[in-house]
Amino acid sequence: MKWFLYAFSLIWISFGAGLIIYTRESKSMIKSFVTDLDRRILSALPAIFGVFLVIAASESRHSWFIRLIGILAVLKGGFIFWNPQNLYDKTVDWYLNSVSDQTFRFFGIITLILGTVILSWIL
Repeated sequence: MKWFLYAFSLIWISFGAGLIIYTRESKSMIKSFVTDLDRRILSALPAIFGVFLVIAASESRHSWFIRLIGILAVLKGGFIFWNPQNLYDKTVDWYLNSVSDQTFRFFGIITLILGTVILSWIL
């Protein structure tokens, strides 16, 4: 499952760099992706990636951290699927309409760093 960790980390690195460099374009792309896709289908993406991260965590030097990210991703998928008290819609509305460009770039920096960390921890 090393291939999954390599692919996942490279996706995160490229996504984080895209958020930093092309902030407005990334924001509009994410907005169209989130609004056009059904919430229940969208919830499967983090859940599947989370399960794969939990399985692939043993290929890493710090498997506890990769498992933690995987478990959080599975929980995020469940949160998106069940949407308690319409909280997912409020969060997406806040993220896409109220967050400033600097905050959006900050999320990109975090994503870029996490992708680099995962890439450097692969055995």
